Amino acid sequence: MNITASNTMHTCTSCGVCAAICPTEAISMQLDEQGFYRPQVDEAQCVDCSLCTKVCYKYNVVEEFPLAIHSEVQLLACQAKDENVVNSTTSGGVAHLLAQNLFEQGYKCVGVVYDNKMDYAKHICASSYLDIDAFRGSKYIQSMTFPAFKEMFATTKGEKVALFGTPCQIYAVDQYLKRRNRREDFLLIDIYCHGCPSLKIWQRYVQEIKAIIKRKRFDNVEFRSKIKGWGNFYVVVVVVDGLRAFVSSRKKDEFYQLFFSNLMLNGACKNCKLRSTLEFADIRLGDFWGKCYDTNTKGVSGVTLVTKHGIEAFEQIKDKVYVMEHPFSDFLPFQSWGKVYQYNENLRNHLFEMLNQGKALCEIQKYYFAHQSVAQKMKRHIKNLIYMFPPQVINKVKKIYHRL
Repeated sequence: MNITASNTMHTCTSCGVCAAICPTEAISMQLDEQGFYRPQVDEAQCVDCSLCTKVCYKYNVVEEFPLAIHSEVQLLACQAKDENVVNSTTSGGVAHLLAQNLFEQGYKCVGVVYDNKMDYAKHICASSYLDIDAFRGSKYIQSMTFPAFKEMFATTKGEKVALFGTPCQIYAVDQYLKRRNRREDFLLIDIYCHGCPSLKIWQRYVQEIKAIIKRKRFDNVEFRSKIKGWGNFYVVVVVVDGLRAFVSSRKKDEFYQLFFSNLMLNGACKNCKLRSTLEFADIRLGDFWGKCYDTNTKGVSGVTLVTKHGIEAFEQIKDKVYVMEHPFSDFLPFQSWGKVYQYNENLRNHLFEMLNQGKALCEIQKYYFAHQSVAQKMKRHIKNLIYMFPPQVINKVKKIYHRL
């Protein structure tokens, strides 16, 4: 069976569930030339059971999720009352509080950590509070899911499981669990997703930082540090050498510029229906971007409670957070909900060619900037100008902007 064929509904999301559930282990996950995990099939081992395609977004139709009809779905703005939790997490700390509480209740918690030795993100099944702590913080790269998902499906029968992942990962898990009549045992928590950039960009970025700070490895990576407050996209790497700490931060850097260009995201992210539906998760989490909390410097989580199971899980931590209910009109316009990314395919292909040729990220970024539209260039220059001012001035500018 060729699960990477082109005559399908969508592009492969690389969620890894197909490899985890294959009864003959005929599927493995390998990085392709653009730096995305792709399923590879050993035809000699494939028995053509079609289980992989039955749970795969690529082969299935995803219906719209009209929020006007689903009035039971709640949108909350939340911030942990414990400042240590807020300061050590990317947003308002809700994901960490959920994971910690569920772990205490005996749930098998599965989430994403960053491997400092291998410099990549991966899902793990938490076995300690240290693992739960390692879930904290967003990881803006594609996660290797296969080993953890295989373990999750094989070893948790009769147990309660909480899984944190992207909408495409949660979709495939949901589809598989329903076929196995195990959906009620799982709490599925996904995110308001922008998309996944090429792992090759991150690998090149890591190499360049290591060359700058003259170190072979990092002891910690914060993909979106609050070193300058919530909402400022800083990557901070920490290298501990005895009692000294070396910190390198890059603001509005090549990695994020290429990420937010949308040109070097997984092809499936261009028109992903899953980021615009709540059909398959119990809870969806994200940053509460937009005018309501635009001047907040600590971090506010957008928490969407979809199912009864999700509401019950949130109720267990509700006394640990400040909560405010909002209409979706305060939130969704500032997310990627319903958006289709428009870009020049030739430009995208050329940027990947430059990456594969070993070009430095600054060269790739320069080429991208040179091919921006006039409007894009003006917007970029205005933002760069604004960010030269102190945070207090920036907040005043934001307030004026939202009044217009």
